[in-house]
Amino acid sequence: MATAGMTDPRPTFGAIVLAGGNARRLGGFSKGDVEINGTTMLTSVTDACQKAGVPADNIVVVGHAETELKRTVEDPPFSGPVAGIGAGLDHVDADRLFVLSCDIPFIASGLPRLIDTYQGEGVCFGGEKAQYLAGLYSSDALRNRIGLLQQEERGLIGMPVRKLMESLDVTILGEHEAARDLDTWEAVNEAREQASED
Repeated sequence: MATAGMTDPRPTFGAIVLAGGNARRLGGFSKGDVEINGTTMLTSVTDACQKAGVPADNIVVVGHAETELKRTVEDPPFSGPVAGIGAGLDHVDADRLFVLSCDIPFIASGLPRLIDTYQGEGVCFGGEKAQYLAGLYSSDALRNRIGLLQQEERGLIGMPVRKLMESLDVTILGEHEAARDLDTWEAVNEAREQASED
């Protein structure tokens, strides 16, 4: 139990959920608004954040998908995920930030693992390649790196997430079913069939 004059060592958590982009593989349909078993993928992700201990008022959705939570849009719109992360940072205040894409609706079971394995400046799931948009990161590290990248000639527009994250001390875990992204209609339909069977 904490005593008077002592600070609580437990970290605080926030979340930036990216729900923008052109969703070309979905024919331009908003990924966040796609439903799996009656729930939008965006809602599944934001609900997972809250179950993992992120206060609802410390979650920001970046993009145009429907949500009752805080929402912002990168400037200019559709300028990429790094610009989206930069825009989201203005609306959250925490020691550690989940940075998640909206098309990983089964992430709830993976967030506790990210919390438990956190070290250095962050941790994310992997597989064939690092899934940087299924990770938990140091807020200070993200803010510092974004600040440096904004000074480059093109700024954050069109910048790949890899360029933001590779310079950080990020632990890349193995592949995890919870981080499976549904960015094609084939993947969405498979997930819908799986959900109906469950």
